Amino acid sequence: MKSTLMITALATLFSLPLQAAEPAPLSQGEVRKVDLAAQKITLRHGPIASVGMPPMTMVFEVGEPKLLEGVSGGEKVSFQVEQRGSRYVVTELNVLK
Repeated sequence: MKSTLMITALATLFSLPLQAAEPAPLSQGEVRKVDLAAQKITLRHGPIASVGMPPMTMVFEVGEPKLLEGVSGGEKVSFQVEQRGSRYVVTELNVLK
């Protein structure tokens, strides 16, 4: 009887849909410099929830060079960052109008 109950409980548990973690909200910032050759961008930004970073200005790598196309200093942007080891990489970048 116990084993039947346990099997039923496990079957119920594993039949529940898996919920993806909510993505962190996009952060806001201002482009200070774009370095196309090095595939880096310098941003003055507010808090970055995805990596628990306080506001500051720093240089980030970009995940894909095309993220930097048409981006220039002084523009306001929204962006997403991932931590990859000791590196912080911009994975999404949108110029705000």
